[in-house]
Amino acid sequence: MAWFLLFIAGIEEIIAAIAMKYIDGTKKKWPIIVMTAGFALSFYCLSQAMQILPSGVAYAVWTGIGSIGVTAVSLIWFKERFQLSQLISLCLILAGVIGLRLTS
Repeated sequence: MAWFLLFIAGIEEIIAAIAMKYIDGTKKKWPIIVMTAGFALSFYCLSQAMQILPSGVAYAVWTGIGSIGVTAVSLIWFKERFQLSQLISLCLILAGVIGLRLTS
């Protein structure tokens, strides 16, 4: 259950971070609402996962999911440029997350 909560926390972090991109100073309220709710749910799920998993492992996996997820969404949705060195770095993060999962 802790790993599932950690996964949900990571997904919510991605949603909140992407919502921040839509906050442009206009009167649109939905990005602020989505961002606030996303981060609140993300932190709640992360805190629940940390009750079972070691804090360092949970935090590292959470940030890894967020980093990889936001990058993937940015590539697909926003058509942002990507360099080979960034891909290699993200693969190393993914390998670290998988390693932490397999050894915890």
